[in-house]
Amino acid sequence: MNPRTVVFLGYYSSEQYQILLKSATDRKKLDDKWEDWLVNFIKAKAMLEKEFTVEEYHIDVEKMNEYFKSNNLKNNGKNRAMYTSTEGKKNYNERLNN
Repeated sequence: MNPRTVVFLGYYSSEQYQILLKSATDRKKLDDKWEDWLVNFIKAKAMLEKEFTVEEYHIDVEKMNEYFKSNNLKNNGKNRAMYTSTEGKKNYNERLNN
């Protein structure tokens, strides 16, 4: 049996989501309330789990913003997805190797 592909889904605590709302360049595309974001997160995770192994990666927005700043990137959906995938994979591999 082939192992399922692992995908990384960024998770924000309610506190981190508030920080995200203040720093995202695509703010208008984001849910106004964390509770609404959470409902969409749960739906997306359930959909992805039909075909993939989903790993939640808990986002520290200030750390992510520092990464964006040092790499001259905007805090937008595309870059948040890239960051989640890159950092999630690092975290996942560290856990596998310990």
